[in-house]
Amino acid sequence: MRSELVFRANDKVINRFELCHLASSSARTMVRSSVGMHLTINQAFEAISGQSPARPAEMPLVEDAGASVPALDPVL
Repeated sequence: MRSELVFRANDKVINRFELCHLASSSARTMVRSSVGMHLTINQAFEAISGQSPARPAEMPLVEDAGASVPALDPVL
């Protein structure tokens, strides 16, 4: 499952090293003590790839031109 998320996120961020950095920094900002880190990493990859997250209530959202998008660390 995670490899599919990585491939989808790789469509948005071509450089593998930037993708790794973005995913790790996003996961660190989205981590909650009640949620496992593996689920948080999956949510980070879903947010990067533009999918709807599995648990949207646990992710901070940013209003952008009327659309709610997951908040990501501005690494790019």
